[in-house]
Amino acid sequence: MLTNRVKAPLAALVLLGFGASGAAAQETIKWKMNTWVPETSALYQLFALPLVKRVSELTDGRLEITPYPEGVIAPSLKAHEAVMDGTADAVQAPPILLYGRDPANAMFSVWPGGMGPDALYHWMYQGGGKELLAEFRAEMGLHSIPSGLGGSELLGHSHVPIQTAEDLKGIKFRTLGAFATLLERYFEATPTVVPGSEVYAMMERKAIDAAEWSGPAENMISGLHETAKYVIYPGPQTNAFFMEFAVKQETWDALPEDLQTKVEAAAQLATMDTLLAFDARDMEAWAELKKGRNEILRLDDELIAKFRESGRALAFEVAKEQSEKGSDWMQRTADSYYAFYDNWLENAEFRAIDVQAK
Repeated sequence: MLTNRVKAPLAALVLLGFGASGAAAQETIKWKMNTWVPETSALYQLFALPLVKRVSELTDGRLEITPYPEGVIAPSLKAHEAVMDGTADAVQAPPILLYGRDPANAMFSVWPGGMGPDALYHWMYQGGGKELLAEFRAEMGLHSIPSGLGGSELLGHSHVPIQTAEDLKGIKFRTLGAFATLLERYFEATPTVVPGSEVYAMMERKAIDAAEWSGPAENMISGLHETAKYVIYPGPQTNAFFMEFAVKQETWDALPEDLQTKVEAAAQLATMDTLLAFDARDMEAWAELKKGRNEILRLDDELIAKFRESGRALAFEVAKEQSEKGSDWMQRTADSYYAFYDNWLENAEFRAIDVQAK
């Protein structure tokens, strides 16, 4: 007959045994995530890797996401399609890649002359942007979460000097999304839309006059400073930009509720991880660029203001065009975006900010 002294440890062992088998029964969920840039890119290292790391940490390894660089699963301009056709489980990419599908996509990523990183972060998480994006993606059968925030970029690298609006007339300029439309409609330039992987070759053989791609660090990794004499700053076409993480809605719905909460938290943590790392790396690269052989040119204030004004005008111009075609998404997004931005400009004036002494 077992004594109480013996029964207690046995009971504990039985409970431990059941707990272990229960944990073992929770198989690790594995997702393949398509990205839109090469593995060597700073945009891969600073956006994709922090996200998968945070997800693994917060889910205790119950969800493993393996990122794949551009071209392994799909080319960059078809990054989202890989999820929709089932080739990949997830995608991390800027919504602007879907600008041709609906221009509203750009406003969830980057809009020329638009908000900087501080304001854009607040709009996304406190101003309704995140919820609007989720509703927008639901129409595509996707569940979308903001998953990375980048800071200001350069206007780009150029074979010709660019400082005024007049300098933009007639030049062949590599860009993407709404800025391509802006250059053509407001500045009489000739935009050329190609993936980032093709920018270096086009600049090297002078097939284009100028190109915008990213911030100082990513541009240096891409070698763009070696292709042209001029480096043009700032980049009012990209004052800040967001990435999104998206999966099919049924894939998301199949995820246990506790993991859904943890993935949401991981994505928001990764958003701050990326912004901090992005800015730190860009400042180091900018210091290197200023010591290099390139001629650094700053846009004049009049052109910067014109980018801001024409960007706003373009948003509502395109919204009207889309409404006439039967889609109200651009109007809804532009209304939300600029209502928040106007409030920010009017009521954030009390904040301490750094300003250029020059």
